[in-house]
Amino acid sequence: MPVTPNRRAFLRGAAHLGLRLATAGAVLPRIARAAATPLRIVSNPGLENATLNALMDRQGYLRHFGADVQLVEVPGATGPFDAIAAGAADVCMVSGYNMVLSRIEGGAPVRIVGAGMRKPALAVFARPGIGTLADLAGRTVAVGGPMGLLHALMLQLLKEQGLDASPVRFVDKGSNDACYQAVVQGEADACCSSISHLNDEDGLVVVPGGRLWQALPHYVFQTAYASERAVRDRHEALVAVMAAYGRLYEHLMSAGARDAFFEARRRAQRRFDEASARAIWDFNQAQRPYAKDLSLSHSDIAYQQDMFIGLGGLKHKQPFDAVADMSAARAAARLLG
Repeated sequence: MPVTPNRRAFLRGAAHLGLRLATAGAVLPRIARAAATPLRIVSNPGLENATLNALMDRQGYLRHFGADVQLVEVPGATGPFDAIAAGAADVCMVSGYNMVLSRIEGGAPVRIVGAGMRKPALAVFARPGIGTLADLAGRTVAVGGPMGLLHALMLQLLKEQGLDASPVRFVDKGSNDACYQAVVQGEADACCSSISHLNDEDGLVVVPGGRLWQALPHYVFQTAYASERAVRDRHEALVAVMAAYGRLYEHLMSAGARDAFFEARRRAQRRFDEASARAIWDFNQAQRPYAKDLSLSHSDIAYQQDMFIGLGGLKHKQPFDAVADMSAARAAARLLG
């Protein structure tokens, strides 16, 4: 897995890359030693991640907290986790990968260390004529691969609504955007896709009960996870990085971040789509899906475990300390006040 130092390529969303941010000097004495411990942050090259990376670079929060980091971009839903498990990276701060617990159960030397976006930024979009979730019976619903994030969340959504998922024909159309386009083009009747499409004018509607941030309020949409080695040996560096992300999330949900957000979005998206950018901005302001305290509770992890055991993606419910470590997240939260 090649890692090429190229800051400009990273912000363009190019393929594999790395970036060592120069340390301007730790502004907080208790985390000064973090600068001596480089931490490799792995990221997936999606638009939302690229936007966050561009915003982080613009605001300089990593430099502010004295974090000496190398940013590594790896494609694919499993890419960031695979990189950490293989020792090619240390931490992934933003990931919607839904098989983290099952991979840990299988022996991967990884721990969940916090949260990214907490609320699911997904909705069930449909062609006219589907008025309720119950109307999906006998219809074709576009999701990603079997037991991938979109499929798993659709199954959980129907389950929590007391609906039988077996009459629904789920089809793999790939990414969020591809699933949405499958419905626009008449290849499916409905889909689970990103809230970035809320302002699209394609004739699709959000099915009542299909706003996942409301329907599945206990599901943590994006987790942060790190190698056991990073948790054990690079604690102060991890604290500095998590403090930087906590500050980023706090800024992102403030009204004063609008110009910076749209600038970051323009830098991250080759052909800027203002409608989707407004949808993301409005969602962040109205729903406040992030928190500056990245720590997760025992009940947060328990819900994830119970859900995937129920869906067949996890065999056993393990103790919290066997799958998660919130020590760095809690320390970062104390720094932020």
